[in-house]
Amino acid sequence: MNKRLIAGVVAAAVGGYLLWQYLIPVEIVAIHRKNECSKMYDCHGDLLLVKNFPYLKSRQIAWWEANKAMIKEKYGIPHKDDDGYYSVTIMDFGKGYRIDHGTDQDSNLLCFYEMSGEAQCIEKHPRLWIRFSQNTGLFYR
Repeated sequence: MNKRLIAGVVAAAVGGYLLWQYLIPVEIVAIHRKNECSKMYDCHGDLLLVKNFPYLKSRQIAWWEANKAMIKEKYGIPHKDDDGYYSVTIMDFGKGYRIDHGTDQDSNLLCFYEMSGEAQCIEKHPRLWIRFSQNTGLFYR
């Protein structure tokens, strides 16, 4: 009976966590255009910084499909180039903007040097990568 109680508590906790993940809305914190990216980062497209992004790839794609019209209208993303190509990277905002101190601990930072203030960097935690070209079509990674 003790094992059943423990299993029930664990199942309830996991179920509660999954329900919380399902119900909490994704928050778009900031956007950065490809011309704003750090010279140290190979940035081919636009960047969305988000909080509370789903963990499952299928849910991430479903969120993008459900919200891409609103994102296009509000932020102008995705922005197609002359060849019809576009790229959007969605990254976890994490703990927010940080200061790059130039140490090894800061080697995983993506910086936006055109921003004012000292805190111009975020940790690189890409969650979804959306690409479209005439040759390959639309794909997610």
